[in-house]
Amino acid sequence: MESLVICVDRDDDIGKKTNAKGPIIGVDRNIAVAEELALADPEDTDVNAIFAAVKIAKELNTEIATLTGDKRVGVSSDAEIARQLDELIEKFKPDGIILVTDGVEDEQVIPIIESRTKINSVQTVIVRQSQELERAYFKIIHFIKEVEGDPNLARLVFGIPGLALILLAIGGAFGIMLQAMNMIFAIIGIYLLIKGFGYEEDFFSRTSEFFKSLSVEKISTLTYLTAAVIFMVALGYGYDEIVRRNPISLIGLSAAFIKGSADLILAAIVIAVVGKIIDDYSTGRYLNVRTDLVFLAFAFLIKLMVESGASFWFEPLGIANFIISVLVGILIFVGVIKVTEYLFIEEIRARQRLIDEFSNREVYNEAGERMGKVNRVLLDGSKFVGLKVGRKRILKEDIVSKDDRIVIRMS
Repeated sequence: MESLVICVDRDDDIGKKTNAKGPIIGVDRNIAVAEELALADPEDTDVNAIFAAVKIAKELNTEIATLTGDKRVGVSSDAEIARQLDELIEKFKPDGIILVTDGVEDEQVIPIIESRTKINSVQTVIVRQSQELERAYFKIIHFIKEVEGDPNLARLVFGIPGLALILLAIGGAFGIMLQAMNMIFAIIGIYLLIKGFGYEEDFFSRTSEFFKSLSVEKISTLTYLTAAVIFMVALGYGYDEIVRRNPISLIGLSAAFIKGSADLILAAIVIAVVGKIIDDYSTGRYLNVRTDLVFLAFAFLIKLMVESGASFWFEPLGIANFIISVLVGILIFVGVIKVTEYLFIEEIRARQRLIDEFSNREVYNEAGERMGKVNRVLLDGSKFVGLKVGRKRILKEDIVSKDDRIVIRMS
């Protein structure tokens, strides 16, 4: 046989809508399937592709076959098409193929056909739409799929523009468009700083873990919501203090805000962290409890320092109180560190053992290619979570071996 006309339905619309299985061989059989498909879905372009293939087969007085793939477009569909193509080549032994498709999607099988026989011609049937428009559509779809598969790219392409649009909508609704624009520029600047200093993965992974951890079954979810409400009230109190004192300088404005809001902001932090401590203790994350307690002491120290500084700004004679408050805060902070270090000494040692075990070790993939050295050990309290090599995060489940050298699963 000189040429075999082949029509391809990569996503198996034919199978889904008519239950016909490929390969569909012969002019009469293809016409019957096309008519059945047209009755099931008159707008399906595969109908026109099959009729176009039948027309070519009749003109050349040759055989025709339609290959059907799989609804799981990709490896599964291409494997099915390859199987059917091998069956046709074995049966007809054609000198070449005339490929008929209904667009760019089905043309993805061209390399599969060329690996088995030559293609004499490719006929693309475009019905009531621009060919360039369809190609542009598939390029956009392909780009979106690539972006969705790359978290870093997705944050840049979807995340920041999405947040910007939300802020613009809020700004437009409340008549504060200038403030919304300033907020957008600030967010972009913060993102670029995080990315530039190499903390992007850590920042977004921790943010993602935080939102995933929220659950109505956890006490921390309730305390976070309570803390958020108190924090918003604190901002209102700070604003009222600014209006009451009417400071002229930027330092005076900051001092007035601190005087009005410091107590409530600290209360919000305490409520949020206490909820987290309860959850961490109930799940056995004891080293996280220590971190939470140290953070509370640090927040108390900062509150004493900034509030004392604000008081000193409005009452310069109170310098002794300022110094005493700072010293007391430092002593409390150091005391909390030492006491919690004693209480959680076993967890601290377990954490250090993990750090010593993995730090600066060489990392290879399964193919034996060197990936680099471990520059950070990722831990959840004293539990091993994964490694960081350069800017790449490697989770525990992706580590194949850690005996003589660390071997990770190829991605």
